[in-house]
Amino acid sequence: MSAGRIAEVIKRVESELAEFWSAPDESQGEPAPKTRASTMNFVAVGSRAEVERLREQAEELAETHAGRTLLVTLDDRLDPSSVQAEWSATCRRAGEVPICYDRVELTFGVAAAERVASVVSALTISDVAVIVELAPGAPNVIGDALAPICDRLVFDSAETSLDRIAEVARETKAPLADRAFVRTFSFRELVARFFDDVPEACRAIRRVEIARSAGPKPDPAALFLGWMGSRLGWTFESRGPAQGGAGAVGRARGADGAPIEIALVDGPPAEDLSWRRIDGVRIATSLRGEPLSLACARLDKAPGTARWTMEGARSAEHIHPLGYRDETWVLTKTIDSLEGDRLLRDAVLAAAKWSAL
Repeated sequence: MSAGRIAEVIKRVESELAEFWSAPDESQGEPAPKTRASTMNFVAVGSRAEVERLREQAEELAETHAGRTLLVTLDDRLDPSSVQAEWSATCRRAGEVPICYDRVELTFGVAAAERVASVVSALTISDVAVIVELAPGAPNVIGDALAPICDRLVFDSAETSLDRIAEVARETKAPLADRAFVRTFSFRELVARFFDDVPEACRAIRRVEIARSAGPKPDPAALFLGWMGSRLGWTFESRGPAQGGAGAVGRARGADGAPIEIALVDGPPAEDLSWRRIDGVRIATSLRGEPLSLACARLDKAPGTARWTMEGARSAEHIHPLGYRDETWVLTKTIDSLEGDRLLRDAVLAAAKWSAL
């Protein structure tokens, strides 16, 4: 561990890491040159309370996406102009070749935090992507500084307010990735499938009902509505509590100016999750003048499975697994695709508008 003036600490980190990489690996007795795993630079930003979880996440991520990891936080107990650094490196054998990767933990004093972008830039491996994840407790001053310099910005709208995410998103041109968006992929795909053969029905939507689990965390319906609204050209007009306070009601205008009723229904908490989840989506539309009701809802006794139904102008019913795995899988999905994701950016900004009503 090293602490002190930024320039001195960073110089020492660079020196000791350079010494590690230049020395042969002798863990198996015979010296062997090290091969650096350089798939990416992963910069995880969080509060002091989140550091241990971020360490565990870094270890799990290294199984498939080894590279350089930087864990960054802020500590108002440090000398304001100083930075504290810890670093470590790990090698594991892939046949005869030792594959190695490293991790640097940086804790900034309050005044030193304004230098975080230059420090991170100095310590990242060149020629590979810089992925920045803003954990729920990420200090705003650090997130704001790193968003403009990253190649991909990762967040979790199930844990972080959409207002904050939209604020950071407006400050970067980097592609966005959202853990919550990954978790709801199957729901979005199943809802989109309603309109594959009858696209005219998506222009006749007059009511949307979203059921979601109750709880204190951000409402997952907002991002889902943001996705639908941004794809279909809706304008959100109003939002308020439902009668009796169980859920919410709102109103939007379709691209044709016709009103769309929005109903959000509170269900029981999801006991196995810390965040809120979407449990069902129901849509009232029409096809060639005939009513058409669409529904996709979790099964009560098998919440990892959804029933997909069409009734009215067309009838069909299917059972679909929702495909969710674990959080390491979710995180890798958010970082595997480095192309721009305009769809998510539009959904986030639309969802923030809905949330602000």
